[in-house]
Amino acid sequence: MIPVLKFVPTARAGWLFVAASALFLVSAPAALAVDLLVALFIVLDARRSSLADIERTAPRSVPLGGTGLVDLRVRAKSRRTVQMSITDDIDTRLTRSGPPVDRAGDDWERGVRVSVRPGVTTHVRYGVRAAVRGIMRLGDIHARVDGPWALASRRVVIPAAATMRVVPEYASGLRRRGHPLHRTLRQIGPRRTIRRGEGREFESLRDYVRGDDPRFIDWKSSARRGNRVVRSYEAERSQNLVLAFDAGRHMRESVAGRERADLALSAGMTMARRAELYGDRVGWMVFDQQIRQVAPPRRVSLGPLAETLAAVETRLVEPNYPLAFAQLSRAFRKRSLVVLFCDIIDSRVSGALVESMSRLAGYHLPLAVAIQNPDLEQVASAPVDSERAAYRRAAAVELRQARTTALEGMRRAGILVVDTQPGEALIRTLEKYAEVKERGLL
Repeated sequence: MIPVLKFVPTARAGWLFVAASALFLVSAPAALAVDLLVALFIVLDARRSSLADIERTAPRSVPLGGTGLVDLRVRAKSRRTVQMSITDDIDTRLTRSGPPVDRAGDDWERGVRVSVRPGVTTHVRYGVRAAVRGIMRLGDIHARVDGPWALASRRVVIPAAATMRVVPEYASGLRRRGHPLHRTLRQIGPRRTIRRGEGREFESLRDYVRGDDPRFIDWKSSARRGNRVVRSYEAERSQNLVLAFDAGRHMRESVAGRERADLALSAGMTMARRAELYGDRVGWMVFDQQIRQVAPPRRVSLGPLAETLAAVETRLVEPNYPLAFAQLSRAFRKRSLVVLFCDIIDSRVSGALVESMSRLAGYHLPLAVAIQNPDLEQVASAPVDSERAAYRRAAAVELRQARTTALEGMRRAGILVVDTQPGEALIRTLEKYAEVKERGLL
């Protein structure tokens, strides 16, 4: 192991050594004596360097694709101004989003130069971004504190191990798109949600207006009143929403620049947010060949749920759908809307999926959210200009047909299906959830 010096000479000390070396032209003993004197002053300067209290504040979690602010707080222990360089270790999967504020010329690898006045807390802030979801590690803080003569800097390492979770992005997608569904869902909250002739819980009678569905005319009440009236219903609350996340190999695939599992988790988190506004309970399950997580339906807090789902990892294995849905049937007794986020490519695996979800449809209301791969459609529709291209197109067409067949089989079995492009997964899933609530399908 190479020993690490606890102090580092500065450029000023280097120039003093250069000046002392010129004495060798006159007297070697004198030059050597001066060099020893300079070395002594360097050691003394390093020993006299003042320490400082350094702390780091970092967010507990940040959304995928978002920026978290990290703050290094420095406070001098001495009565004089302290010059120092400071940096810290961060996970290699994290990227600092830019140089520190007002310190564009500094390099984080060498350290950011700061001047810490006595009695004043100095802040060094930077943003971090992550392109992948997961648990990120934050390491130690490193500082080099200059001595009072600026001849040496003392190395200081402050243990500061911590974690930061990069959680699925949620809730912001509709606002960015300005989708009308966002305005509709905002109306759902502590107050009741009334729909004309829809939902499950009867609310009141009101006069018929043109455009109302004749199926919801109350003919007995209409006869008593002498004019037509229709029933209004309240969307039923306190129902169960179960989010089932396939974490097998197909969900690791990158579609539209993001892992398919990330798209699924973002849509699921947004559904959980809407379930909270509906007054519904939320449960979830994560599985591949094995059951990774199971949580019974309950009132959820989105922060802890996001941190839990941040740790979901996809694996290069086939999902065990029979095991997953058998576990789901045992764990979730009350009728629930079961939303499975998946994709369907392999005919053998999709056959097991259709069979398992069909059995589930006897008691629960299953909804399959299948996230497409635009590249597959592009290859299946591409012109053929070579033998290799012909084989690729034939394989893509076969996969597309198997996928279509599986989805049609689901629909025939009474399974709700959302077949969506990656960029529309969040909106299409929320639309189907709103439809289920408004029509009282659950």
